[in-house]
Amino acid sequence: MTKEQFYLAGGFYLQAHGITSFVAAEVAPVGRLANGRGPALLAPPAHLMRNALLLTERVLLWVRNLGGASPVHVSSWYRDPAYNRAVGGASASIHLTCGASDIRKDGMTPRELALRLHREHPDRQRLGIGLYPTFTHVDVRGLMGLTAPARWGTVGNWWL
Repeated sequence: MTKEQFYLAGGFYLQAHGITSFVAAEVAPVGRLANGRGPALLAPPAHLMRNALLLTERVLLWVRNLGGASPVHVSSWYRDPAYNRAVGGASASIHLTCGASDIRKDGMTPRELALRLHREHPDRQRLGIGLYPTFTHVDVRGLMGLTAPARWGTVGNWWL
């Protein structure tokens, strides 16, 4: 599938489910190279878009409205296997399924966002939440039937 085909089909899929705050280019910025080198990101298989929808409906829209509506910036969502290896992703990364996203929220530090997800999100016991210096990782592993919750991060046991 070409970049244009994915953006059109993925966009229609999200819009058909009432998602207007996120677009297919955020799910998978197809063709973009990791730091200008390495493999180009491929479009996700169509069947994985249900995971993208689950992540959007259950988590990203909640984050967007947290503390008043403000933008959520996605730095990584879907990764095909070659791209995932090139960026140093875990071999069983939830990013391979469209069920994970690395995000920032205007007005919040990554730590603040991770703590709010951990303490307040209605599905917190079914989420993976990771804290990194410049972003928060969140995934819907438990909603996809995988073992949950999972917590990790650069600041030790930040969730305690």
